[in-house]
Order: sequence, then C-alpha cells, then structure tokens
Amino acid sequence: MEIATTERLPPGPEYVSRIVEAGTAACRLYGPSKTNVADIARLLGKSPASVYKIFPSKAAIWDAIAGNFLETSLRVPALAIGERGDAARCLEKAALGQLRLMSEARNGDAQMFSLVVLAAEGSWPSFIQYLKGLEADVGKLIRAGVTSGEFAPCNVDLAASCFCASVISLWDPRLIGAPSTADKISAHALVSFAVAGLRNHPG
Repeated sequence: MEIATTERLPPGPEYVSRIVEAGTAACRLYGPSKTNVADIARLLGKSPASVYKIFPSKAAIWDAIAGNFLETSLRVPALAIGERGDAARCLEKAALGQLRLMSEARNGDAQMFSLVVLAAEGSWPSFIQYLKGLEADVGKLIRAGVTSGEFAPCNVDLAASCFCASVISLWDPRLIGAPSTADKISAHALVSFAVAGLRNHPG
C-alpha cells in the first residue's frame, strides 16, 4: 500500500499532513507497536531522514498521528442550541455520541484505537488537548443552557470540568469496554444523571 505523493514535497503543512496520513496507514497495517519510521517513509516514497526533518522524534510523529485521529474521528461536531432551550438534549446527545465514536473505533479500527489508548496511558500532548477540546465543547453547551435559563447559574468552566469527570468512563479509551460499575448502569442513565445536576430547579 503506497500513498501517492509528488516528486518533491516541500517541508510545509502539506508534507506534515502526508506524513500523518502515511503514519496512519502504516499503523493500520502493522499496528502501533510494530510500525517504525522506515515504514512511514516507505509509504511516502521518501527516506526516514526526510521525515525526521519535519518531526524531531518518533514520539512526535506518533503524537501527531494520534492527535489527527482523535480530532477527525473521535470528536462529535458541535451541536447547535435551539431557540427554545434544548441545551440538555444537545449535551446528552454529544456525550452519548462520544461514546458511540469510541466504541465504533474500538470495534472497527482496532489498530488506531490501540494508538489512542497509548496516547491516554502516556498522557501525550495530543490526548491532553483532546480532553481540553471536549471540555470546551461541553462548556459551550452549558453556557448556552445557563443563558437560556435551562441550566442553573454556575461557574461554567467548573461545571464543564465536573460534567466531563462524571462521564469520563464513557470517553476514556482505556475504560471503553472494561468491566466496571458502568456495566450495571446504562450510558444513557449516567449521562441523564449528570445533565440533571445542571438543570435549573426554581423554588
């Protein structure tokens, strides 16, 4: 399997993207533990040295590959809030959507899923950034709910952190499919409980 490339690739964003694309293909072919820079360079039709001109280390390459996969395949798109105040519904849909994406990757893209597990276990910059992105998305939904009166007034950043912590068993690749108390509690029940804590209860 060879990824098409031009005769000379400039050391710019396009080349970085091609390296990440080749690295993703190599990971799917050989697995993250058996893939090396030579495999990636071969798919590019380049030398390992040319790859190292862009990335300072193998770890940096793997982090970029994991980051790209996390952002393009394991991130639910931002959900619009309706005029009538449906922040709770959108938050539930986003939380369960994240679980669905993780589960689909675990069952259908095992090699890449193994890579994101490594990223989580090693606290790679890509995984930390991914979690921050999810928390930011949750914060936007909570802020919209507070503005509409659907959610109680709160410190939005703190509320987003607490919400994410409460449903992390549904989002962390290390925990997806692992035996836990989540086996006795449906994902929907867990998310509904977390969302209920944000609701505005007058009087």
